[in-house]
Amino acid sequence: MTHQNIYKIKSSNKIHDSFILHFKKAFSSLNLIKKNFELDDLHHLLVDEKNLLQKGTDQSTVFHKAIYSTFDQPSFFKSEFWQNYRILSLEIVDKLKNETCYFGEWAIQRYPTIRFHFPKNISVFEFHRDSNYLHPIGEINCFYALNECNNSSALHVEKNLGFENYVPLNLKPGEYAILNTSIYKHGDFINKTRKTRVSMDFRFIPNSFLTNNVSSLTKKIKFTSDSYFINETEMKKLNH
Repeated sequence: MTHQNIYKIKSSNKIHDSFILHFKKAFSSLNLIKKNFELDDLHHLLVDEKNLLQKGTDQSTVFHKAIYSTFDQPSFFKSEFWQNYRILSLEIVDKLKNETCYFGEWAIQRYPTIRFHFPKNISVFEFHRDSNYLHPIGEINCFYALNECNNSSALHVEKNLGFENYVPLNLKPGEYAILNTSIYKHGDFINKTRKTRVSMDFRFIPNSFLTNNVSSLTKKIKFTSDSYFINETEMKKLNH
């Protein structure tokens, strides 16, 4: 029986605070931000529930668009968000090298994937393996909690390969988990809490495992170090 090994780690407050601030600044462009706004209450900002997550829109709500638009800005690589994403990613690469004993060049997801798990809703629309969408088998995923992920608002991951025995990935704000979502199934149940869960996930893989012939099934983005991924040497150069 192949058991899923999950490592939970706490990031620094500086990194966590920079991510939260970036999200809040991005949402300010929607003219929806209230004083002392918390991510937990994100679902209260929209009057029209049709703008919340629906099937086929798990990456295209107004909140997703607000964040992703910041990644396209010319100044993004000078932002506090990028600097701290870079620091965290390179720290994780060091951990993965020690854990796997693969000390060659690693590739890192260039921009994180953003997830919103609204009350009475889900953040992804099926339990799946990332390899179902043509992600490389060797990928390691980092799931980062911007706010609390607890039971029904948490990602649920397969405990034993092929058994579909799901357990919640409970995390406190600023904690992250390193796990394998390329071959272990994972997904969401209906969020029964009164809070929106906000999280990011981003992936790592030895550079030598990448191929120029494979693209993502949904976005048609190539899984190469000059597209979906960036190699660690290049990331280290983008430090100002």
